[in-house]
Amino acid sequence: MQFAPVNSRTILRWTEYAYAAALIFVLTQGPVLSMWFASEQENARPALAPQLATYFLFQIPALVFVSRQKFTLRDARGPLGLLAVFCIWLTATTLWATNGQHSAVESVSLLTTFVCGVYFAKRFTLKEKLAVIVVAMQPGLLLSRYAIANNWNMSQSGEGFWVGIYFNRNSLAPVAMVSVVSALALLYVAYINKDDKLRIYKLCVLANVVLFGFVVAVRTHSNTPFGGLIAFIAVFVFWQAVRNSPLKKNLGEAKQINKVYAGFIALAVMCSWFAIQFQSKVLQAFGETVTFNGRSEIWKYSWNGFLERPLLGWGWLSAWRSWAFMRMDLWWTVEGVSWSHNAYLDLLLGGGVLAVLLFAAAVLWGVYRLVPSHNGDATQSWPIAFIFFYLAMCTQESFIIGNHFLWMLFVAILTSGTTIAKQPDQSLTA
Repeated sequence: MQFAPVNSRTILRWTEYAYAAALIFVLTQGPVLSMWFASEQENARPALAPQLATYFLFQIPALVFVSRQKFTLRDARGPLGLLAVFCIWLTATTLWATNGQHSAVESVSLLTTFVCGVYFAKRFTLKEKLAVIVVAMQPGLLLSRYAIANNWNMSQSGEGFWVGIYFNRNSLAPVAMVSVVSALALLYVAYINKDDKLRIYKLCVLANVVLFGFVVAVRTHSNTPFGGLIAFIAVFVFWQAVRNSPLKKNLGEAKQINKVYAGFIALAVMCSWFAIQFQSKVLQAFGETVTFNGRSEIWKYSWNGFLERPLLGWGWLSAWRSWAFMRMDLWWTVEGVSWSHNAYLDLLLGGGVLAVLLFAAAVLWGVYRLVPSHNGDATQSWPIAFIFFYLAMCTQESFIIGNHFLWMLFVAILTSGTTIAKQPDQSLTA
């Protein structure tokens, strides 16, 4: 029996797959937080310096790659350029931040993770991205299940909610749900590929990955990723309906982009408005209160803080760690809070109106560029759906943050429509 020779290019490519998966796994933060916990006390916090050093160590190869690329004027005019300006603006807020040291650390982390997202966008095709993401999610989920089964300290909350190796249930749940939505896309790919000799095995493995991830997400009792899942399904179904519409032959690419996309944005805004109006009834159906587990008080406090400094903000993620902000009226209602538990309020609070406008413009432009690509197989609608999955989750948690895998994946998906480098060899895509 003879084996085909494995050349150095193939080895390097598989090494890069492994690196990308390891990078995303580390940026789920659970492994790093578990590694650098200062003590076994219930309220212990991980040591900051070793934590940041670990993240940066894994980010170095991606930073080196991007630094060697040539950027064009087209890139600067697209979502990539807007997101770069967005990160630079948040970094600039350090100059007037009420806690400049913390703001500097957080803004630099945001910028480096943004660069890692650009790397991931340019080095892998969509199917490669999905495969890497699914692989990257599994170690954290499996280790978490092992920790829970063996009653590791803090692997479950006092109420019995699953936490695993992560800091809390709201950190574990997104990992599980990202695994679910990514594996579902690959499950579809395996299903339609009738000629694949390993098709049955792939279907079985991916089906188990989906089921396992969903069970973990449910056992966390975190509502945030399920809100994201609803948004993901709604957006995915919308673009699949457009793709399979009998009227599609009468819709050229220009009409799809200019008219259908405009209608899609209008529909998204309308649905968001209805969700806000009927949030109490929806929450009651899930046994939740309209306070969003106390988040409503935090949001009111953040909004009042934004109104005090609407143009420039308090400095990126600086307000909650400054005495000037915490001396506002009713500060005791949010004592011990480190962020707004809403990414958009954190943007308003930290970077003012300009930060939100830059972010919104990048999202609108990025999705605009992705619209034509959904005309391929069903997986091509996944990037648009994932973006809105991310945006929906940002309403409940601050996922626009450095050294976090969701920010990296968001940047990667949003900027995939731009070209700053020659696409890598795709011989291993299958």
